[in-house]
Amino acid sequence: MGYKTPYYGSTQITSSIKVEGEPIEHKIERVVKNGEPIKDGAPLVYTERKDGVNAAYNIRTDRWEIAADAMDAVHKAMIAKRDHKGVSPDGKEAKIVKLKKDKDSGAESTNGTTGTK
Repeated sequence: MGYKTPYYGSTQITSSIKVEGEPIEHKIERVVKNGEPIKDGAPLVYTERKDGVNAAYNIRTDRWEIAADAMDAVHKAMIAKRDHKGVSPDGKEAKIVKLKKDKDSGAESTNGTTGTK
């Protein structure tokens, strides 16, 4: 009784083309020698002192408040869109039809009633 040889199946996964990067020492030497500007870097996250710290970059910012404000704006936009549905394309108010209880149906709302008439 011996050990079984494991079977490793083939796969369809392929890797991307690999490119070796330039060492930092060579890059610094090239930039200093040719006087090139440094192009590849992160954008500066700097604000003037009088402007204060931008909330998007402040680590002490409560992200929940920012998200709640954004969702409030979305909710207000949805309400405005819903309220606008009562206006016809020519700008006039749409006609509101008042429905009356049919005497044949006898259906009544029981929400909040005590059962007495």
